[in-house]
Amino acid sequence: MNAPFFRFGAFNDETSLIVAFVIGLAFGFFLERAGFGSARKLTAQFYFKDLSVLKVMFTAILTAMTGLYVVSRFGLVDLSLVHLTPTFLVPQLLGGVLLGIGFVIGGYCPGTSVVSAATGRLDAVVFLGGMFAGTLAIGFASPVLAPLASLTAFGARTLPAVLHLPHGVVVLAVVVLAIGAFVAAEWAERKLGGVEPGPGSLLGSPRPLNPARGLVAGLLGLGLVAAVAGNPYREGRVRLDARRLAELAGSAVDQVTAEDLGAWIIEGRADFVLVDLRSEAEYARHRIPGARHVPLASLDDTIVPRTEKLVLYAASEAQAAQAWVLLKAQGFKAVYTLAGGLDAWNHEVLFPAAPAEETPSANAAFARRVAVARHLGGSPRGAAVGTPEPPSNLGPPPTPATTPGSKSAAPVAKKKREGC
Repeated sequence: MNAPFFRFGAFNDETSLIVAFVIGLAFGFFLERAGFGSARKLTAQFYFKDLSVLKVMFTAILTAMTGLYVVSRFGLVDLSLVHLTPTFLVPQLLGGVLLGIGFVIGGYCPGTSVVSAATGRLDAVVFLGGMFAGTLAIGFASPVLAPLASLTAFGARTLPAVLHLPHGVVVLAVVVLAIGAFVAAEWAERKLGGVEPGPGSLLGSPRPLNPARGLVAGLLGLGLVAAVAGNPYREGRVRLDARRLAELAGSAVDQVTAEDLGAWIIEGRADFVLVDLRSEAEYARHRIPGARHVPLASLDDTIVPRTEKLVLYAASEAQAAQAWVLLKAQGFKAVYTLAGGLDAWNHEVLFPAAPAEETPSANAAFARRVAVARHLGGSPRGAAVGTPEPPSNLGPPPTPATTPGSKSAAPVAKKKREGC
């Protein structure tokens, strides 16, 4: 899971790529320093001789889980804005089995193979080649495998929701499970791998406290606090800053121009959701390509995850502004309205008017608008052309989706994958 900060204006897409690259370099550096660039060390876990991978992964899980819990309870992070990968039980179980088989045979997982190949290990380069070949084969077979990939869709589920337990109790249970796994791993390494516990291990020196035991004690303490601290989610509680809303509403900072929206659609950008707030009849007669229908009366915080960037439009800017205020009050961070509403879309994008004065720059700009209009099913307006009526349909009606809370929602364009 991850938080899409770049969607909320913290930084732009280019900066997000740079940040991801730097984080990736740091991740690879520490993997290599931990010895995870060696296939021998990685495969030793399957023989219970060296369980460093299990220890590191469980430590990472505990650090992220307890850290997020604490900072969310202090109000520093809104967990509802953290992206959760949807659960597709059967395909993900099958994918896990295939990944495990590949790990045992090749000695690497995808991440560690990249790290190892970067250090010049030939076996990792061969593994990477096989991984890319398999990815290419799956891509060609995707039409056949598509029904399998969508089996047993459970949505973005969490353990507390599945087990019907308080979040803090699940945190404590995972901490206890991890501590037991740490102890069992050291015992297995001693019995099967001949590794004697060192002074920094859980089962080593009889000293009552060492770094490992201190870490375990700290995690256990955080788990006990979590068990009684309650739900880390805000449960719909949102601070409504009326002055800030008024300032934003009076500016154009949360507006998208019709020309920019047309460019986004042509570019195929999938980092936003376009929402049509009009009636079903109006939506069926004429709409912007890719828009999903959510009537203003049905608008609530379940239409899409609050991690999404929304662009709203209606017959008038006033209706879109009402929806904007409602969603902002419900905690949506990235909500925009179409400047000028559907009228602006029709007059500026679908049916652009010829320039009053024909200059080279004006003619070039008009030529670009004409190309966009024709791509989207419109046509230019000239002196002898008049204003054409909007086309009856700008693309096939979307099929119904199963998004909770949306009575007539349509599926969103395929998103860039989140997380790893």
